[in-house]
Amino acid sequence: MKKQKKQWTIDNWPIATKLIVVYSLLISGTISTVGIVSYSYYSRSMENQIRDYIPQFIGQTSRHLDTYQGELLYVTKTALAKPNIASIRQALRQADSMGELQPLITYIQLNDAIRQLNVEQRQYVRGITLYTRNSGAFYYNIGEGGVWLGNRNYKKESWYSEIDEKNPGPVIFGTEKLKDTLDSPFVFKIVQPIRSQGSQDVLGFLEVDGSLQIINTMLLDVNFGPDTRIFVLDHHNRIMYAKGNRSVGEVWNAEFGLDENELSKPQRSQFVSVDGVKHLVSYTLSDQTGWKVIAVIPAEYLAKGINKVKWWTFAGIVAGTSVAVIAAILLAYSMTRRLRLLVLSLRDLEKNDFQMPIPPIRSDEVGRVWGAISKMAGRIHVLINEVYQSKILEQEAEIRSLQSQINPHFLNNSLETIRYLTKSGRTQSAEEGLVALADLFRYHTVRNQEMVSLEVEMAFMKNYLHMQKLRFGDQLQITYDIDEHALQAYLPGLLFQPLVENAIIHGSNPFGMIAITIRIKGKEDQLTISVIDEGRGIPSKQLNEIWNVLELGTGNQGNVGLLNVYRRLRLIYKEEAEMYIRSELHNGTIVTLKLPLNIV
Repeated sequence: MKKQKKQWTIDNWPIATKLIVVYSLLISGTISTVGIVSYSYYSRSMENQIRDYIPQFIGQTSRHLDTYQGELLYVTKTALAKPNIASIRQALRQADSMGELQPLITYIQLNDAIRQLNVEQRQYVRGITLYTRNSGAFYYNIGEGGVWLGNRNYKKESWYSEIDEKNPGPVIFGTEKLKDTLDSPFVFKIVQPIRSQGSQDVLGFLEVDGSLQIINTMLLDVNFGPDTRIFVLDHHNRIMYAKGNRSVGEVWNAEFGLDENELSKPQRSQFVSVDGVKHLVSYTLSDQTGWKVIAVIPAEYLAKGINKVKWWTFAGIVAGTSVAVIAAILLAYSMTRRLRLLVLSLRDLEKNDFQMPIPPIRSDEVGRVWGAISKMAGRIHVLINEVYQSKILEQEAEIRSLQSQINPHFLNNSLETIRYLTKSGRTQSAEEGLVALADLFRYHTVRNQEMVSLEVEMAFMKNYLHMQKLRFGDQLQITYDIDEHALQAYLPGLLFQPLVENAIIHGSNPFGMIAITIRIKGKEDQLTISVIDEGRGIPSKQLNEIWNVLELGTGNQGNVGLLNVYRRLRLIYKEEAEMYIRSELHNGTIVTLKLPLNIV
């Protein structure tokens, strides 16, 4: 029966290993699934909350801005209320009648008309300008007082083209740069026409300049993390506030996917890529003022909490998996303990130790198998003792005797090689020889079976030839011609090593070279091993004497190697193995062994 190579497949795994793998996968898989699903739900919930929170926050900011604009509009309403409107009309008529050079009385009237609006108490008002019909304008700077601007004409102002003099209500013009000041800041302008009582005649215009500083104060503490950008746009899409790389007064340039069409929608919140980085872009549009609040926030800062949960989840999965593996190992080894004891007993049985320990008193499957094997081992032991034991012991004694003849001869040659290398000063080579010798005798000592695979035997042979190579150097040339599938065949250990040793000793050609070929072929059910040298050959008469020695079983010291090989073949294989020696004078020698091809 051919032997097949044992493969490390799942079917060949120990039961304990299978249980460990199964339990570990089940428990760690459950832990991982629960962890991943929980994290997935948590991260989605957090993302939804973040996407809801940011619009709610900027919506609240937008409502504050609506209040700010409402306060500015309240100034215009206050101006139209009695008795304020009467004072303003009188002051405008007085100023218009005096021309560009105004007397002190006009200055006082204009100043009082504005002061009665209580704008000094309104921090969001930067200044108020009263434009006369023909003479000029009076500018009142909050906290600093007023000044007459004789060269100012409302028709030359940027907002005049949008004024409908028939419309009695205030007109909102958005962000404009303030003139006639040292710092020239941007302000938010609202213009209210001042009409004659009971008619549509325009006496002048009241311009309220709202300070944008209130917006800066309102958004000063807003911080969603570094690189966060926040913008406030007026109803003309001009920037009123910018926390980022934009300037106040610039026109919005369709950034972050928010063009004019998108900005006309009530609100929007979505993730977009900005310079390859994921950002949350959220904005809201005020239905009262038309102002827009835009927030651009890097997603990584919004997801800091989520990332922490992710790493904690990962750590929990790793810890849970580790605990699961340890628990699986303990459980599997506990469940298979008796099976492993049974396997150890079977290994002893393989070594012809038929004294199995008393089986545990259990009625489960393992206990029944153990009892059955114990009974079978006892019957086999009796049978071997009665029928085969004497013959087996006799053959084993003879084989061990032959092996003991091989070992001293090989050891003597090996030590001679190492002594020669050491004496010649080749310490590196001597060290390699000692390592090789140790490997060789480790193989010979540890090997506890007569039959070994050809692959293992060739590993031993190559170590042996490596040591001989250290001795002979380039003088020794080795060629291998071995069928790959034949390496799985089993044969007696150290079977053809004496043949190789003889070839090295007697295989030198007239030029001093030793050329040896080891040829191993596996064909059908036969393994053929040939050791070929190109030495001086064996004369016919001497070859006949060698065969006589092999048949008789006795010979001189020079034939011990061949005799040992021949006798081991006969003891192990009987008539199923053959040995051939073919030699021609000056043409070398071929020693061939033919034995059954035994593959596991």
